[in-house]
Amino acid sequence: MHVLLDSLFDKPEANRSNQATVEYLATIAVAEGIDIVGAVGNPTGGGIHAKWLLARVDGVTWSAVGSLNGGEVSHKVNREVVLMVDHPAVYARLPEVFLHDWALVAR
Repeated sequence: MHVLLDSLFDKPEANRSNQATVEYLATIAVAEGIDIVGAVGNPTGGGIHAKWLLARVDGVTWSAVGSLNGGEVSHKVNREVVLMVDHPAVYARLPEVFLHDWALVAR
């Protein structure tokens, strides 16, 4: 699994920065033997705000795409949104975009 987090608006010195999250993922990956790699970058030049989660469950290809951040404010105050669909074309396209962006930042 790969996780790509934004660097444009990140504050690397903050305890809850995207860089700190990538470092935490690396620690958990080693401790738990999980195949997960994180990186911080800005492949578009304008920051990353979209969130995606792709899952294949019993042959069904689910794509969750949206703007919802993981914090409580996003869930309770902001008008954030996530759309989850079972659409093979969406499921096929998103990894292509991700791998393109990943190749730009994880050199």
